[in-house]
Amino acid sequence: MAATGKPLAKDTALVVVGHGSTANGDSSRTTYLHAARIRERNVFAEVREGFLKQAPALDDVLANISAPKVRLVPFMASKGYVTDRILPAKIAPDSHVVVTEPVGAHPLILATIQTTISSFIKDGEINAGDAAVLIVGHGTAKGRAAADRLGILAAALPTVAKAVFLQQEPLLKDWRKVTDAKTVIVLPFLMSGGLHGTRDVPALLGLNPDDHGPGLAGLDKSEKPAGPFELGGREVYLFRPLGYEPVITEIIIERARASINCDRK
Repeated sequence: MAATGKPLAKDTALVVVGHGSTANGDSSRTTYLHAARIRERNVFAEVREGFLKQAPALDDVLANISAPKVRLVPFMASKGYVTDRILPAKIAPDSHVVVTEPVGAHPLILATIQTTISSFIKDGEINAGDAAVLIVGHGTAKGRAAADRLGILAAALPTVAKAVFLQQEPLLKDWRKVTDAKTVIVLPFLMSGGLHGTRDVPALLGLNPDDHGPGLAGLDKSEKPAGPFELGGREVYLFRPLGYEPVITEIIIERARASINCDRK
């Protein structure tokens, strides 16, 4: 599904929209990563990054785009309050600005997770009968849509898998109660490369985020998980947050492409 260098729309600007954070600059790392990759391909009139909680603010970015059409691609794990309420409200007066479906709801996400887990179990010679996958979502009190989506993904994996969350039950910190598997494979379903993925997830598993072995250092650049970590008689492996995966670049482009094609029909 890789896009070519041929322009998809010379009259359309792409804005990759991230949450951002005032507390941690690393939370925008993956947003900038994929926007830079798309910018190099020269397939849109311009490619910008815009955030809700840090600079450059989405409102400022939109005010300074010269292209007659704009596509906002939410760099978010699922539909929810931000995609359904906040973003539409921001663009309500601007008919030339369209919000696409979020990155994390694309069908390729499931295929990517399936391939990642299947390949790791096979190549790592792990006994699938003694292994469980924990897919980690952020969680929210504003609705169950994101949690339900994660549960569907978990049910479609080739081994026992469960959804756990940072801020709603079942909580990642209770992972020992969630599964009794001897091998636990943890995959953060998180788009950003910020504190949640680099520090909160390891800490909630019982790891020291500042202890960079085996494999925690440079995890964002590795297709392989860190580990195994011996935790209470279990072997735990930790993958990098999903937002680092190269396929995300293609998904962002495809989200914008599908929206542009709808305009042409």
